[in-house]
Amino acid sequence: MTRVPRTSRRTVAARPDDGRFRLCPSVDTVPPELEIELPRAIAQCRPGGTVNGTLDARSRRNAEADDRERAPTMSRISLAYTTRDLDGRSFRYRAEWLAAGAGLWATVVVVAAAVGFATAGHAVIGLALGGVVLAFGIFVADPLLLVVLALPGSLLVQRVGGSGTNLSAADLLVFVGAVVALFHVRWKEATYLRQFLMGIVWFQAVLILVVLAHPFRDNIIEWLHRWSYLAGSVLVGWVIATNGRTKQALRLFLAGSSILAVITMEHAVTLHFQPAQWGVYQKNGIGAIMWVAVFVAQINPSWAGIGRTEARVNKYLCIGGLLASQSRQSIILLILAIALSIFLNPDLRRRSRLMMLGAIPVAVVLYYSFSINARNNPHFNSVAVRVDQLGAAMHVFRLSPLLGEGMRFYNLPQFLSVTAPPNVFIDNLASTGIVGSLAFLFMVFVTMRTMFRLPYAYGTLGLVVLGGHYVDGLFDIFWIGASSIGPIIIAGLSLGVADMHRSTVAGHPGPAVLGGLPPPGPPASAGPSRRRPGPPGRVTGPAGARPVDRRAPSRPLGQ
Repeated sequence: MTRVPRTSRRTVAARPDDGRFRLCPSVDTVPPELEIELPRAIAQCRPGGTVNGTLDARSRRNAEADDRERAPTMSRISLAYTTRDLDGRSFRYRAEWLAAGAGLWATVVVVAAAVGFATAGHAVIGLALGGVVLAFGIFVADPLLLVVLALPGSLLVQRVGGSGTNLSAADLLVFVGAVVALFHVRWKEATYLRQFLMGIVWFQAVLILVVLAHPFRDNIIEWLHRWSYLAGSVLVGWVIATNGRTKQALRLFLAGSSILAVITMEHAVTLHFQPAQWGVYQKNGIGAIMWVAVFVAQINPSWAGIGRTEARVNKYLCIGGLLASQSRQSIILLILAIALSIFLNPDLRRRSRLMMLGAIPVAVVLYYSFSINARNNPHFNSVAVRVDQLGAAMHVFRLSPLLGEGMRFYNLPQFLSVTAPPNVFIDNLASTGIVGSLAFLFMVFVTMRTMFRLPYAYGTLGLVVLGGHYVDGLFDIFWIGASSIGPIIIAGLSLGVADMHRSTVAGHPGPAVLGGLPPPGPPASAGPSRRRPGPPGRVTGPAGARPVDRRAPSRPLGQ
């Protein structure tokens, strides 16, 4: 076979965008269906490469010579694609496309028929199959939407499954979101996330000793459950932030909280201004959701991307829901959270003056509420009941002080008279013993230290919400997945935005550029700060320590 010179391998390619022809030096960049045999289409070209449609004698002779030279080579370009060939290929492509569409619709019909048949026989199975099909459709259309839905899904505390699993809809959503998030985590860029997860991993590793010492079903399920709403929730928050979905997730969370607040106020009016609670939504559970939503709307950092008016509407609705629930511990947590955020971030001082002034009469009302309740009902008020529950849990701790009696020990037949202790430390002592309690303290220290290391333009929201969640565990049941998911996801958002900024400053064009978030800085509704920047902090990483101003980023995000 003879080798064809490159200068003779010229093909006229049709451009679909402008309907013109150009001379191409090589066929490697031209699709076969757009190739036209040279003797039939080559023409006298003007400077722009357009064809005037005429062939002179010289061009015809050159074309015939090229065709004779290519014929023995059996090369790909010597095969002419006539109009009939192009029509045949188009017909085949169209037939394949129709066959694929028909197969897809046949699959949809079969699945729909199976779901309908199952629903007719058993409604629960039919709904479960419908949910699986819906989740699969969302996963195919937008996998990250399953991750985003985990944050507003933390409002759903309804139980799913049997009593043995003791899982809520929020637990199911965060588990699915965490599985999807695992495939979107860029571990080399997740410096703060790895530091945060270190405390959780060590805590869960120590709890294996408790599971081995007491291998009953509730203990094993709770160990897996904590993996989901501790590690899974922070993964979900990090992936949401690094993929530019923070605004979407927070807007859905605030909108859902506002709807819940309206329902709470309606129940309070119906009950003649008694504490609003219904079904699985108890007053302290509602209060735990409301104070977090109010604080998120009040802080409203610039990287959240939420407008000022929208944040204010959600804030006042959630304040109404918090007051309607009459959850005193949640009101106290909100006051402490706003005060701590002002101390950590001076840019919030001017915007939070009205909230702090309003907190003074609320604190006075709370004081008189506690005193009147203790005086009128000294043996059956909330404080007395909780003291009795703590005393029963301490009795269980004395039975096995080293490794406790196992997580959710109060579901065992011998401890049916004991309820879940309304204090996280007493609960840890009774369920995991001294060993598990020390591991929990280590986890709290590592996670809070990691959040404190973030520049407070990013870390104030996550640090205060996570710290408030830990403080809330001193006065109520802590190990509830639905109440833990929201705060930990928000902490993950702060970690994700901080890691994005760290990657940008280090010169890596990673998720900080692709995320599409607005530049960080003071909150969106805050005016220019009059305070001088304080001394820079130190942020350590794999490359060593480098100075970073904790007041503001050294370079805006995405620039």
